[in-house]
Amino acid sequence: MHSGRKLSVAIATSSFFPNVGGAEVTAHNLAKHLIENGHQVVMFVAWNNWRKIGPQKSGFDYKILPLFPGQQRLMPRLGRAYQFVQDRYFSFFQRKYKFDVWQSFGAYPSGVSVGRFTLPRNIPHVMRTVGYDIQKDPDVGYGYRFDPRIESLIQSWAPRSSKVIALSDSVIPDLHNVGVQDDRIQVIPCGVDQPRFESATVDTAVIRSKYGIPLDKFTYITVGRNHPKKGFPVLLDAMAEMKRAGTLADTHVALVGRGMSELKNKATELGIDDHLTLIEELGLDPNDREYEIPSTPLVELYRSVDACVFPSLIETFAMINIEAMAAGIPVVSTDAPGCIETIVDGVDGLIAKAGDPIDLARKMEQLQSSADLRSTLSANGSDTVRNSFSWDVVGRQFESLYLSLI
Repeated sequence: MHSGRKLSVAIATSSFFPNVGGAEVTAHNLAKHLIENGHQVVMFVAWNNWRKIGPQKSGFDYKILPLFPGQQRLMPRLGRAYQFVQDRYFSFFQRKYKFDVWQSFGAYPSGVSVGRFTLPRNIPHVMRTVGYDIQKDPDVGYGYRFDPRIESLIQSWAPRSSKVIALSDSVIPDLHNVGVQDDRIQVIPCGVDQPRFESATVDTAVIRSKYGIPLDKFTYITVGRNHPKKGFPVLLDAMAEMKRAGTLADTHVALVGRGMSELKNKATELGIDDHLTLIEELGLDPNDREYEIPSTPLVELYRSVDACVFPSLIETFAMINIEAMAAGIPVVSTDAPGCIETIVDGVDGLIAKAGDPIDLARKMEQLQSSADLRSTLSANGSDTVRNSFSWDVVGRQFESLYLSLI
């Protein structure tokens, strides 16, 4: 499929740096991959993100432009009037850069905006789901689609995309639910910069001391914003179960992400707070070139712990699992959508039943009790990333898809 043709690609994302999440990281790494392979890329980002990254825009290898202001807030209210103005805006850059394909991140709002622009002009549009745009979970209040106006827009425009990228098989039923047919769906997972993890040299004692993590305890890392869908309270309950079973004494968990301090009261009530380190967020290292994602401090922390535990209840794709594999540490995760696709139980990780703290506790105990198991899972996990989730592999899938549509 690689004809050698160089493409001009527009990427539109409603969230970008300095926000850091799976969509932002993937959009950035996709742009970097395309640039490194000789393609032209223009990144359209939300106005607020464009303003916040300020002078750093000149440090990226690709051009960054703002989306028309108010896309998420005004588009459902102003409808055709908003789209009329935005179409003129997109048209100016389409003439200037002659884009072969538009890539949107998120069924809403970017997917709707780009779809409305590209469809009447017969320009290929690839829409990539990000999670809250397509998945609905009433138990944890997760998803845009509970808003009937947004649901209507997604149902109207997602099926008209040239292709829709699902991050995992778990997302396909959600796409069917908004009317996307199988012939329009392609599964392309998230990618990870494995060499960045493998090349990091760390002094474990120094890193652990920096964050107050005991050097003599078997330490897990878990990463993400403290949203109910991530299942972090389930992890605390699992640790309480380990305490009841007498297996927690040599265990420690570092929880990294926005809102983690909110877990402190529950940890104190359960009597496990001495076994936790709560780190609100690990920002970018000032020595990082551009935006190195994950940040250097986070990569160092991954490399300084013994294992990863990710108790999520629902994901489109469990980025933390493949980051941990890339860092060479074993993973305990769940059978939740978006997590189960990243791990083969007993081969390159361990899988616990989502939402079940007792099962999660047993899997953590199993991992800690066997050095041979940890070694096997780590080695197989590195192979899994190299063969399926490295950016060399994932980036080629995007390129091949684009070329097939032109």
